[in-house]
Amino acid sequence: MLAAATTSLFGKSSSLSAYTIHTTPTSTPSSSSLNLASTQGQPSKRKPLSVGLWKVLSGTHKTTGKDVSVWIFEKRVIDGVRSPQLKEIVLETLRKEAQSLTKLRHPDLLQITEPLEETRSELTFVTEAITGSLSGILRDLSENVHGPGSDRNRGGSAGLEVDEVEIQKGVLQVSRALSFLHNQAKLVHLNINPDAILINTKGDWKLSGLTHITPIPSSSSSANQQKYVYPEVDNRIPSQVQWKLDYLAPEYIIDGPGSWGTGVDVYSLGCLLFAVHLGGKPPFRNNGSIQTATTHLEQDLVQGSWRGGRRWQEAGDEVRDLLPKLITRHAQPRLSLPTLQSHSYFSSLAISTLNFLDPSNFASKPREEKASFLKGLLRVLPGFSDRLKRRKILPSLLDEMKDVYLLPFLLPDVFEICKTLTNDEFAEVLPRVQPLFDLKDSAQTMLMLIESIPMFAQKTSPEVFRKSVMPLIYHALESEHSNVQEKVLGAIPSLCDNLDYSTLQDILLVKVAIVFTKTTLLSVKVETLRCFLAMVTILDKAVLTQKLVPLLAKIRTKGELRIMATLAVHEAMGMKVDREAVAGLVLPQLWAMSMGPLLSVDQFGKFMSVIKSLGNRVEREHLEHLRAIRRADEQTSTFAGASATAPGFSMNGGGEVDFEALVGSKGTTGGSNGAANGSRGVQGLSLDDPWDRTDDWLASAPATSSTRPAVNYTPTHAPTTPTACGRLKARPVPASTFNTAAFAAEPAVSRPNNAMGSMNGIMQSTPALPPPQVQMTRAPLSPRPAGPNYNISLAPQAPTTSVFGAAPSLSMGTSMMASKPMAMNTTPSTAAPPGWTNSGGMGMGGVLQPTRKIEQASNKKTFNDADWGDFDPLK
Repeated sequence: MLAAATTSLFGKSSSLSAYTIHTTPTSTPSSSSLNLASTQGQPSKRKPLSVGLWKVLSGTHKTTGKDVSVWIFEKRVIDGVRSPQLKEIVLETLRKEAQSLTKLRHPDLLQITEPLEETRSELTFVTEAITGSLSGILRDLSENVHGPGSDRNRGGSAGLEVDEVEIQKGVLQVSRALSFLHNQAKLVHLNINPDAILINTKGDWKLSGLTHITPIPSSSSSANQQKYVYPEVDNRIPSQVQWKLDYLAPEYIIDGPGSWGTGVDVYSLGCLLFAVHLGGKPPFRNNGSIQTATTHLEQDLVQGSWRGGRRWQEAGDEVRDLLPKLITRHAQPRLSLPTLQSHSYFSSLAISTLNFLDPSNFASKPREEKASFLKGLLRVLPGFSDRLKRRKILPSLLDEMKDVYLLPFLLPDVFEICKTLTNDEFAEVLPRVQPLFDLKDSAQTMLMLIESIPMFAQKTSPEVFRKSVMPLIYHALESEHSNVQEKVLGAIPSLCDNLDYSTLQDILLVKVAIVFTKTTLLSVKVETLRCFLAMVTILDKAVLTQKLVPLLAKIRTKGELRIMATLAVHEAMGMKVDREAVAGLVLPQLWAMSMGPLLSVDQFGKFMSVIKSLGNRVEREHLEHLRAIRRADEQTSTFAGASATAPGFSMNGGGEVDFEALVGSKGTTGGSNGAANGSRGVQGLSLDDPWDRTDDWLASAPATSSTRPAVNYTPTHAPTTPTACGRLKARPVPASTFNTAAFAAEPAVSRPNNAMGSMNGIMQSTPALPPPQVQMTRAPLSPRPAGPNYNISLAPQAPTTSVFGAAPSLSMGTSMMASKPMAMNTTPSTAAPPGWTNSGGMGMGGVLQPTRKIEQASNKKTFNDADWGDFDPLK
């Protein structure tokens, strides 16, 4: 309903349209927030208050961002008052309160921002922002009375607290407001009670509740008679707008017209002070009865029975001395307001400090006097409660920060108070301090800000610290004052762990490196090295190797402090970067620095210890690396040897696995068995790489012998008869080498369906050639015989005619080949076949050569032994 009423109000009030009203509470009025959110453009939202019949909502000006309080009275609240005359009395009382505040202006009176506006359903006006009323504090005090031995802090269920200094300060503020009313405005308040004392966001007590304000009576009795209003309590109207008999002076209740004056407000102030110190209740409870009030004032007040008891003893000597001078039956013995303010109760050092710091007083002081006060304030701050420091002292100090001259004296006090703030409260202070981060010229101010960097890091989140506080560090590193650079460099190592990696590597490292390069001061150079040492544990190997190691190599001086600081950085880097960087970059620098002439024996021993430690690391890791390489080579050799002897595997000339043989894609024309056997070739030997002659094999193979599609291929030489095995091919030999007359034509042989038949067909259709020279392309893993012995018997055979002319052919022993598979005996043998001799001896690399010279045609070229080269008849 309240939100709906507020919404409807916007369309009726022109003044309220300039404000944003917060109808959703986010905190209680007892919040200890500094309420500086207006400086950040974010309004402070508080729970709606009830002050009398008024509902007080928090609001914010849309343009200035200033926090305000919007007072709303809904006329439907008095719908229960049947009499229109009584309704009008209530409305007139409320109008009088708002209108009186509009006419009267004083720092200790509630400040009006927008005057009273009335609609058919509401009365509204706007004041400065308030957080609560004294009645709320006293209500908590009455429900939570402290026992013996408790401290002077007062608190309640809502979390409000009030200490002695705050009470003293508040009573003084109310007394100054009353002095203004009595002396300047010539008015008497007549309604001093806890509901009339409001507390603003700074903790100041503001006087309000001007519902019964009356001009001071003159000497004329007729005039006094006209101004006097009998304090009758009418139960037909709300109690909030009636007389407060518990706080009203006896001369006004009992003596009547002509006997009262400004002293009635002093009596009411004494009852208020009594309630604050003694459980939240006034001296007498009259329950709205004039008769009861008369009895208490005539008897109990005179007899002094209101004094005494446990609470009275807890009030303190000064309070017990002051109250009897205020709460009296008659006005003559009472203290006047000027005398009241000079009482010893208000003469403590804390009160004097707050009075001096009051904006109305502090602004008129000369700079030198302000500076002396601010230096002494740091000593007395521990005597104030945290609440008073947060809500009263700190805002006053922040308001003075516009004077650059006072900053060196202000900042220590500000940061001392900030230590007691929560993170949320400090978030409201930081925007007020942040503009000072750009003051590069003031070295003293920069030094104080840098000293508070740990506190900034503790009170802010990492993101806020990076955006708001890191600019202070950057500006300090760029400062022309060496003491500022040295101070900020000393603060950086403690921050490295809390910074994100990109900020540390891309910004902070670069700026520290610039200082390292440009500075000529030993102390600054050493501090930069300490920063590098803190960064080593965070930066990665690449950054250390590419940036930091070369940077340290630029050190030319041989000062022992600088060298020893560099040694610490190198030692930390040497344990993190790769061994190659240690061996090639770090160790040479350490050896060069260790030759410094200013080093002592102990310092040189430290260098040697680090050098040996890093050298041992390089030795250990490099040995492990070399052993790992050797193990990898051994595993590769083992795999190659196992593959060469395993069925279905073969090794090519480079020692690699023959992939076609592995997957069985060679020799597929003869079926699975034929592929397996045909791809094996000479077991245990690596002959040639089949991938090099795949096109030749496809060109010479018949279309019916393979499942692959036909390939149009025109060879540049006469084709030979295709083999069933892709690894064995016959190379054409010029006909001039042989005697064509000795051979007869041989009929074509059809391709068999199995591997052995395929081999027979190959041997029968291949021209007779000299035996091949077989070589091992990789050393075997196990000992083998010294040389091959194919043990192939050769028999004369009729010559065949090829495209090159008459060419001899080898006879493989037809009768033997027809009866059983060809046997390839790999056992070494010293005997050569008949008609042939082994020119290479008994090794594997021997070459079989004919024992007799072959006759050649007269028109053919003669070949000698060297022309055979590495001819392999099996290819």
